[in-house]
Amino acid sequence: MPPRAPVVWTTTAVRSERFRQRLDERHRDLSIQAKARGRTYRRSRAEPGTEEARRLRADFLAALGRLSTFEVAMLRLSRCQYDVQLTERADDLSRDYFQLWHLIARRGGSSWPEDERSVERLDFFATQLGRLEGLADALLVAGRNVRLFPLPEMPWLIAQ
Repeated sequence: MPPRAPVVWTTTAVRSERFRQRLDERHRDLSIQAKARGRTYRRSRAEPGTEEARRLRADFLAALGRLSTFEVAMLRLSRCQYDVQLTERADDLSRDYFQLWHLIARRGGSSWPEDERSVERLDFFATQLGRLEGLADALLVAGRNVRLFPLPEMPWLIAQ
């Protein structure tokens, strides 16, 4: 029987088990945070129009946005078999991160219509910031630290 031809791999495999374990650990942490924030928001005895109620709602929506975006990014990253694929997906997620960062910066600094309620505006920005953090979490697991870049200026946080 003649010897087999050697197999040549052009790319290296992703350190799959540790990588998937880090994804699962981060997903578990974000799930726990979202559940805790939801429980705090639902059980709160704060009056609906107060600052505390708005803060609890914003925290809850941000945690949900963070978790859902991390789950979508996690699915994209967990399908990677080689480092080249991981690099490509991380580049795509980095692009999405900075596009969302610019959207938040543009919308945060622009004037809003008078008929739009401040609650809707707060909900929008809380969810978008949660999405931004979810992408940052996924990129951090993939080996990119986009948190080195500061968050955009957000004058809407102090607006009533």
